[in-house]
Amino acid sequence: MRRIDIMVDLETLGTNSNSTVFQISAVSFNIKTGEKYDIFNKIIDITTIKDNKITGDTLKWWLETDKELLNKLINNKESINNIEAWSSFYNWIVSQSVNKKDIYLWGNGIKFDNVMIDTQMSMVGIKYPIFYRNDRDVRTIVDLACMKLNTNIEDFKKLFSIVGEKHNALDDCIYQIKLVNYCYDILMYNRR
Repeated sequence: MRRIDIMVDLETLGTNSNSTVFQISAVSFNIKTGEKYDIFNKIIDITTIKDNKITGDTLKWWLETDKELLNKLINNKESINNIEAWSSFYNWIVSQSVNKKDIYLWGNGIKFDNVMIDTQMSMVGIKYPIFYRNDRDVRTIVDLACMKLNTNIEDFKKLFSIVGEKHNALDDCIYQIKLVNYCYDILMYNRR
């Protein structure tokens, strides 16, 4: 039995669990070493989503934060159909281990990525493939490590730089893996 941790990040046009998702990225990794095993990265053609749910606040945030990246992702020539994206993601997750109880899905916020994935898969008729005890949260492990180091989260995060584009889901996954692996070392081995 081999534990597989998967870091996931979504780019969306809203913060509700049924909001339009236009990028799904995930990286399977070893929590102890930070070694990355496999990558999933799909851009969804938002014109194939039956009922787009876009919030004005999120759209405004994208336009003020990085409208060039939003444009690049939304107009990506390699984007795929919404149902195909979620089916591919499901298949990719279950291919990571023969036993779903060995797969741990990490999202950034207990009420965001994992909940949104569950909702989005349900909306297209796909069962959420993660065992109910195996959802994990990046923010919680970072908070615990900061408490142990007696530092604040913003100062702690400055130790790590994002390689690539901030708010590109794949680059965010790689950044979050660095955070989780470092926090794991702090919490398990008192490393700093």
